[in-house]
Amino acid sequence: MQREGSPWRERMRVRRNRTVALGKVLRRRYSRLFWAVHSTWALFTGGLVLVLAHNRYGFLPWVVLFLALTWASTLLFSRFAVGRESPKLRFAQGFVSYLTRVMYQETLFFLLPFYFYSTTFPSWNSGYVVALAALAALSCFDVLFDRLLRTRRPFAVGFFAVVTYSALQFFLPVLLHVQIHNGAYVAAVLAFVAALPVAYSWQELRQARRLALMGLALAAIIGVLKVGRALVPPVPLRLTGLSFAANIDPTTLQLDRDLGRVVPAADLAHGRLCVRATVFSPGVLPVRVRLRFLRDGHLVKTSRTLGLVAHPRGFRVWDALRGGPEGFSPGLYRVEVSTGEGQLVGRGDIRVTGASVRGAS
Repeated sequence: MQREGSPWRERMRVRRNRTVALGKVLRRRYSRLFWAVHSTWALFTGGLVLVLAHNRYGFLPWVVLFLALTWASTLLFSRFAVGRESPKLRFAQGFVSYLTRVMYQETLFFLLPFYFYSTTFPSWNSGYVVALAALAALSCFDVLFDRLLRTRRPFAVGFFAVVTYSALQFFLPVLLHVQIHNGAYVAAVLAFVAALPVAYSWQELRQARRLALMGLALAAIIGVLKVGRALVPPVPLRLTGLSFAANIDPTTLQLDRDLGRVVPAADLAHGRLCVRATVFSPGVLPVRVRLRFLRDGHLVKTSRTLGLVAHPRGFRVWDALRGGPEGFSPGLYRVEVSTGEGQLVGRGDIRVTGASVRGAS
């Protein structure tokens, strides 16, 4: 039986070696082409996610699951990046790397439309969504992105932290029904804590000196967030409408006549320029908002900060600007809607033309 089986085993060994050799030849010849095609496919599927996931908040739990799996796979890279001698370990590492890239891609492309519609272009917060779009595009270039994840631990840690923070600061206010800036602080803490095991070994995390440095780093991150809130879009809020009128009913918020984007000064003879802003919110959410009036780029009025609870379909706020003793001077009048912490939700312009008209008191 052993003599009968030996030729069969030898033939199988030869066939296996030929298959492996053929695979290596095909890999050398066509690996670049394969990954180029795959990167194109990743961009295409990312576009599908942009379209299919638009305004679908029910997918948020899946984003959280993707983040957890991405954290686990990133941690796997940081702990078991060696072991290249074993073909099985190399294959497993390549497979996990592929899944990690896919989860990054889908998470980023899912987040992009929500950030895009909460961003005002151009403004200080538009850079954030541009950066997210750049990260999403980078995640589709498989060869480069895989090399960075495998060989650059600071890049892997930073990439994970940014994506995690972006997802959590969008998700937590909706889940916990807290104000946006509080959700952002919680998201920063969670992203920071989750990134620590990826950046350091357990032995390093137990060192008192390193723990103190981590505490200082976290305090610095919170300080930067507090100072730079205007740089981050106010997700999940977004401005869906902003209308101007000469008069408004404070009870029903009905406008007497919706003015266009260009209005003669004579149409504001009552001495008031009223504005009504409609803001979308995906759920019950405590918010603080205020309106700022500018004429030709110069601030002329800031409304009081209004605290309210947004309903699942959003809310409306209004204010009015009174003209001076000689009425409204011609110029470009801009109204900015922002959160109480200075995050720009949206803005609208109206141009007043013609000679000034004496306003009513």
